[in-house]
Amino acid sequence: MEDAKLKRLGEHIRLLRESEGMSQEELAKKAGFAGRAAISAIEKGKNNISVDKLPALALALNTTPGDLMDVLVDMDDNSFTKGLSAENIAKLKSYAEYLLSTQEE
Repeated sequence: MEDAKLKRLGEHIRLLRESEGMSQEELAKKAGFAGRAAISAIEKGKNNISVDKLPALALALNTTPGDLMDVLVDMDDNSFTKGLSAENIAKLKSYAEYLLSTQEE
């Protein structure tokens, strides 16, 4: 996975963890990771998450694996928007920007 995507995923996980009021140590324990250092490395975008750990991590963060992975979708990636008209791509981007602006920090 690209460094930029790992960093986006890590930031997303950090925000979810903080919104749940959990420490890195607590998240590591709940999700079955070795310890705080593993979570820290993921949040910094230095370590990827194995597919087998994803469901436990999502459950510990009170979300779904899909939600965790949604942050990796690149709106400018042609495979994501293939078949959409330019007008619909613009609407999709506008809606994504709206969602980002209204989410709680």
